[in-house]
Order: sequence, then C-alpha cells, then structure tokens
Amino acid sequence: MPTNRDPEGFTRDFSGREAPCIAPFGGEGTGKTRLCATASQWAQEHGKTPAWLVFDRKTRRTVREVHAELGLPLPYISTDFITVKEALDISEMDREKDDEKIARIYTDVVSRIKQRIRSIADEPKIEPVIVETGTQLWDYISYSHFGRKQGVGKSRVWGPPKQDWTDMFDAISHKATVISFWERDAYVGDERANYTKPDGPPHLGYIVTSQIRLRQDRKKKLDEDAGETYVDRFALDVYVSQDNVGLEGVSGVLTGADINYTNLLRLLRPEGD
Repeated sequence: MPTNRDPEGFTRDFSGREAPCIAPFGGEGTGKTRLCATASQWAQEHGKTPAWLVFDRKTRRTVREVHAELGLPLPYISTDFITVKEALDISEMDREKDDEKIARIYTDVVSRIKQRIRSIADEPKIEPVIVETGTQLWDYISYSHFGRKQGVGKSRVWGPPKQDWTDMFDAISHKATVISFWERDAYVGDERANYTKPDGPPHLGYIVTSQIRLRQDRKKKLDEDAGETYVDRFALDVYVSQDNVGLEGVSGVLTGADINYTNLLRLLRPEGD
C-alpha cells in the first residue's frame, strides 16, 4: 500500500551538500594566498571563522600581513604536519631503498591531516576551509602510498590516492572551501599545449565547483596619473566553472583591488546560494 513516507535512506532535502569549492591557481606571486585570506571578510560578515590547512611555509606570513592590512581577526591555522625530525629523516633516506619507510612517514602525515579535517568538519562556526596548497597535499597523499618513487604511473592518478583525496573533501563538502594550487603547463600527449592548468590531481573537476586562474602582468605600464598602482597588474580568470557556466573561459572577470573572495562568490553564485 502506498505511503507518504520517504523510502529509507532517501530524502528530497537537497540542501547542505552544495557549498562552493573553489580552486584558485597561478604562478608565484599572483595573489593566491591573498585571495584566500580575503575570505575572512566574508566569514566575519556571516559570523564565521576560517580554518586553514597549511602545507606551504610562506603562507603564515602572508596571512598575518593581509589580515593586519584589512583589520581582520586572525583565522584558525594548522600547526605543522611534518615534524622537524621527520623532515630530517626523510632528507637522509634513499628514495629507492628506503621507499617503504618514506611511505610510512607520509602515512602518518596524512593521518594527521584527516584528524584536523575531522576536528573542523562538525564545527558550525568554522567556514570557509582554506587549503594552501592542494598541490602539496596531493603530493603527501601520493607519497603515503608510493613513497617518493618516480614513475608510479596510473596508480597515482586513479588508484588509492584519488580515493583519499575524494574522501577528505567529501567530509567537508557542506562547508565553503578554497583549495589553492600551483600552476603547470598543460600537455596534449607529449606536446606542450599553449595554456596552463592547476598542478594537482587530474580528476580535480570532480571535487571543485570552479577553477580560477590568477595572473600578474609584470610588464604592464602603470598610469600613475589615473592612480594605478602595482595592484592593477593583477587579474582573475574563470578557467572552468559549474557554479556559473556562463563565466567559464572568461578572462579578467576581476582585476586589481576588486579581487577578493566576496566579489568572486557574487560572480560565481549571484543567487547567493
């Protein structure tokens, strides 16, 4: 007999798992960390505090400087994932002979990362989650499975590392997330293409909702009479986007001082979802 009850394990409530997951990428000095830091403005307006998972040594200084400049309280920021002893031990190991030892160390590192994610996943006042950088995180995950061997092949691309990566970000898919990446050349076969892409997992598009390229035109001549400063050399392009397909492939959607997390969200999700 038909009932009005939902079948067990199903729901018509689509809310809560569609938070934006944005992946800014770019070369050195293009403003990736600064863009992530401006997320604290959005967080303050929404009664939240960002939490950073930090894998790059230069990040902390930039975060302090940007927050001081904007007059914002500091966010939560992770302590180191690799101890000094572990770093020294790894540096003295033979990449091929000690491969299993290296993998065990990085397995512990990835376990710590998962613990930090678990500690913030259910905290309603923590948002967004910032990962700086996803490139280094992807390497740590890969090292935990294969050590630092070269040529691990497709097992690195589609095997256990892919699932670890997916599980981590599924755990915080209800929170707005920003994962920054270094930039690398794209290839078609063995030939270098005429564009760049994020330096991270090849299946990135299955996790993030938008990929954003940041760039700096260091050759741009500034019009001082018009009040232009070095900030006007920066621009933001939408590489690919499921948040706003109409902006996909559009260059310079934000430039100069307008490049910040709040403005980016307004462009990607104008409905405010």
